[in-house]
Amino acid sequence: MHYKFFPFHWKFKTLEWHDINEAYVRRYDALSEYGGWGFKGGPLWKKSKGRAINVSGDIGIQLELKNGKKLLIGTQKKAETESVLATYKNKIENNV
Repeated sequence: MHYKFFPFHWKFKTLEWHDINEAYVRRYDALSEYGGWGFKGGPLWKKSKGRAINVSGDIGIQLELKNGKKLLIGTQKKAETESVLATYKNKIENNV
């Protein structure tokens, strides 16, 4: 899985499927969970929530990694996202 949030990321970041423990679409509250929109999280915020990359809205892809870290990527395309995750669910479950 590749993602980039310019200007914080100049190059695409890559997460290997075998590093992802779980991936699902969920509703979130940007203000109460992450302190707003943008590139959020880290040492000064709720570590249990992990990091978030979002611009607007309240739907995101929640990634829970095998190393215990979490990443939420905001999306405006819930149905398309759920379809893509369903396609790749087998890769996540089988650690491909």
